[in-house]
Amino acid sequence: MNLTTQQNEIIESIPKYKNIKINAFAGTGKTTTLKLIANKYKEKKILYLAFNSSIKNEASKIFPSNSFIKTTHGLAYSAVSKYTDIDLSSLVNYRAIDISKEFKINYNQAISALKIFENFCNNKHDTIEKDDTEHKSAKKMFDNMLLGIMKPTHSFYLKYYYLLLKNEQIPQFQYDILMLDEAQDTNEVTLGIFEKLFAKTKIFVGDKHQQIYSFRGSKNALEKIDCDIEFYLSTSFRFNESICEYANTLLENFKNEEVKIDSIGDNNDSNIKTNGYISRTNGSLISIIAKRIESRKPFVTVRNPDEIFNLTIEVYYFLNNDYDSIKRNRFLKDFICEDDLSDYAKEVEDFELKAAIKVAKEYKENIFHFKDIATKFYKAWQNRQTNGFENRVEEILFLTTAHTSKGLEWDKVIVADDFNDFADLILDMGFTTLKDFKKEQKKNSKLELLDEFNLFYVAITRARKVLVKDSENFHYLMSKNIEKLIDSRISELDENIESNIKDKKINFRKMDQEEKNKLREEKNIKEGKAKKSGFKWSLEEKIKVKSLYKKDEAINSIANKLDRSTSSILGELLKSEVITKAEQINLSKIIKDGKVAKKSALAFL
Repeated sequence: MNLTTQQNEIIESIPKYKNIKINAFAGTGKTTTLKLIANKYKEKKILYLAFNSSIKNEASKIFPSNSFIKTTHGLAYSAVSKYTDIDLSSLVNYRAIDISKEFKINYNQAISALKIFENFCNNKHDTIEKDDTEHKSAKKMFDNMLLGIMKPTHSFYLKYYYLLLKNEQIPQFQYDILMLDEAQDTNEVTLGIFEKLFAKTKIFVGDKHQQIYSFRGSKNALEKIDCDIEFYLSTSFRFNESICEYANTLLENFKNEEVKIDSIGDNNDSNIKTNGYISRTNGSLISIIAKRIESRKPFVTVRNPDEIFNLTIEVYYFLNNDYDSIKRNRFLKDFICEDDLSDYAKEVEDFELKAAIKVAKEYKENIFHFKDIATKFYKAWQNRQTNGFENRVEEILFLTTAHTSKGLEWDKVIVADDFNDFADLILDMGFTTLKDFKKEQKKNSKLELLDEFNLFYVAITRARKVLVKDSENFHYLMSKNIEKLIDSRISELDENIESNIKDKKINFRKMDQEEKNKLREEKNIKEGKAKKSGFKWSLEEKIKVKSLYKKDEAINSIANKLDRSTSSILGELLKSEVITKAEQINLSKIIKDGKVAKKSALAFL
């Protein structure tokens, strides 16, 4: 194997430094590099801490016998189970409604108490200091779990393990080398655990642009780490120059990244053997499953279908007043009606719950049939070597959310249209221009919104050869002037629209798409613009615009039929790869000259 200069420098640095940080962009071989380190220093005792079980399982297959492969939670779970009396056999994921009932506090206080509890479990503080109702409730949660009065959570036993290590109340082993993978998603308490473990050399590796778990308490962890030396892995072995360009455009314009990703450029052939579909929510996956079943095409979910369908199925039970069947998402039982549940999902920005409500209402009892088929395909893939299913890999569409897609790759990837619009995100963070957003980004406290850009980066960098650009965000990444396009989209929300939003005491991103469209439509009509200017494209519209163009209909005529601007029509045709960038420019020029712009007109240029 030919190593890059960056990889060689990292491997040779191990005996020289105590703390080493590696910034590894998507597809640049970080796991391979860590394996090479383990192979190079086979006489060393190594502990590799993986971010999740799937990464741990893959690493266990390729690392040498001198390496112990664990997740941080697995390490903590084993230690707490072995050396304390805490019962971890039944773990709970509490929601605000549960805490409200447990401590007899109102709903808003329960939301705050849960946030305080999670924040405490995710940081390195010893105690919860404040004495108001919310903080006292959070403290009581932790104390009750210690005493066995309340069932523990995953975050609880992780924090407890850290406290035991910090106070030297638990035995531990001595390692020569410690490796922390996916360090960007490391919260303070996990970082604290890593710092308290005994080792001669510690290696922190990750990609700050793949930080997608701020809601769990990870906050710029990779940038907080003190190190003796810092390295980069910036040559991608995964994707070609085209995908590399999209990734660099996103990172440069929305994440202030100055280092460019390079590509080895050997994934340019058109031979597509594997296909992936990446969405923002499980609800979107269920919609695709419905379409695949209808068209009788095979698919495989990356996660167990039980995890994908559970919330949607139990929302269906809720909508049909079948409360006895709700087992896992018990918080649903505490809502009065559909409107009550929908308001909650919007208020706490629960994307999954909003999607589950929509899908449960749309497909009704059919979701049970969808789950059965999904389970059959899932099990068939697990046993693919014995049943011959692996021979159909080119027909199969692998389905996953962006959160679950990390570490995976396919030749061709469809990026779904349910990701948050970049312009909406910037507006929700309080900025009205891209320039101001970039300037103040480091001061921004709304990390969960920044994670949305990272999620999109994760999604597009799963592709090796081809991206199918269903998401509207590709309009930005393909634009000649991103700043102008973003600013114009933001400016669509004039003072009247902004005041309406403020009067409702909700931000723009929390609004339903129908509400956003109504406000945009009113403004467009008022300003004499195309009625659907700035609207998200529906699947039907995408099909129609391509069909009309291929039938040689004029761009102006297509724009009138779809209530869109001509620039929007050209942008969608470019994003869908119906026309090239040069053809877009030529058609735009024809329109400006007052001539009839259509497909056949290009032949005369």
